[in-house]
Amino acid sequence: MKKLRDIEIFIGEGITEKYYMESMRDVLKTKPSHMKLKPYNLDELDRAIRKYANEGYTKIHCLIDMDNKVNNPKYRELKNKFHNKTISNKLYGTNCKVYFYESFPSIEVFFYYYFEYSTALKSNDGLKTWLKHKCGYDVSDKFLGKHSLHGLFKKNGGCLKRAIENSKKSIASRDDSNYNFIYTEMGKLIEELGIKE
Repeated sequence: MKKLRDIEIFIGEGITEKYYMESMRDVLKTKPSHMKLKPYNLDELDRAIRKYANEGYTKIHCLIDMDNKVNNPKYRELKNKFHNKTISNKLYGTNCKVYFYESFPSIEVFFYYYFEYSTALKSNDGLKTWLKHKCGYDVSDKFLGKHSLHGLFKKNGGCLKRAIENSKKSIASRDDSNYNFIYTEMGKLIEELGIKE
């Protein structure tokens, strides 16, 4: 029988999610030690969720950029299939809970919320440009490999607790029928993982 791992796995769509979660290891009570990258292919995400559930992980956290999924019915089907559901593997006797955490347009909105709050629509590129001016942010492997993102935001006047509160406000104001504002559920994920500081 396969041993049940009491380990949570994080699936992100790009290097930004990977480097951000790695930068949070010393801040969070639950360590994001397993971070897998998947392309923007929903079939790949579907297969990855089932694969990791079958490998015995107890929780799968999917970090979702919504800029390319807002009007995609296939994404809604995938979310309805897995989000907040338990996948049971009778062969190995394992259970895995799956969660989706959305950001519109991208995870960069959570980084923006370290500094200030807005629900005014901003493009993914617009958020990246704003962060570059604010703290030198860059999405290259070279930059991200040298900088702790959480540390970078904090060093430049950003605050994780502010980002979480702003994230909550953005969710409270969200209207699923109208994507003319930005929002992120990353604050919810961070709170669920627990903050040391």
